[in-house]
Amino acid sequence: MTSNKKSAFTIIETLIVLCLATILIAGIFFAKKMIRENDVKALIMQIKKYDAAVNNFTAKYHALPGDIADTATYGITTNFTGGNGNNIITDRAQSTLSANSEISNFWLHLSKTKMIDENYDGNQDEEAKLGNTFPVSKLGDKVGIVAFGAEGKTFYQIGFDFSNTDRIYMKDRTLKTDEALLFDKKIDDGNPKKGRVMAAGGEYVNILENTECVKFDEYNQKKVSPVCQLRVEIR
Repeated sequence: MTSNKKSAFTIIETLIVLCLATILIAGIFFAKKMIRENDVKALIMQIKKYDAAVNNFTAKYHALPGDIADTATYGITTNFTGGNGNNIITDRAQSTLSANSEISNFWLHLSKTKMIDENYDGNQDEEAKLGNTFPVSKLGDKVGIVAFGAEGKTFYQIGFDFSNTDRIYMKDRTLKTDEALLFDKKIDDGNPKKGRVMAAGGEYVNILENTECVKFDEYNQKKVSPVCQLRVEIR
């Protein structure tokens, strides 16, 4: 009889331990999910802040930051850091491959004119660094944001990693698909293939094919690890 009682208590104790472990694991998972969702919401606010800064800059100077032709005359910088004034943010070769010219100076001009409260140095090529030349996104300290022009529009791309003498390199695995979807729904239409927010991928800027992030024209919710970058039109 005593042996049966001990056995019964052991089973009950085991069930209690399993139940507590399950609750603990679920709590940790929920807490991590909430933290990441809060990061995405913070990123949304960050993008909105930059939108406002760009709009204020263009209203005052009638040109895009980085692209404005004569920065010394306007007192934006003491030395010449101006662009060609064609209303498209590009590198010195008028492409979007490298971290130099208008692409680097975009953030420098916003900071020098106090349109944003961060300070950026406008450094170029291998000297262009995350946090010093390009903003750190609210997703974490290893993900940056670059701005560039294409298709007659201006975009941010969330996923900057580093740059060298001739290339901007993007961090292919930046957001999880559920995070990308949440961001897209809040900012745009939730469709990764069209609209203001589009899924991107690859090592370089403005590559819009990402078969891991997108399946059948939807964010691939079966993927649980980060597989997405995002391109966001500046408005």
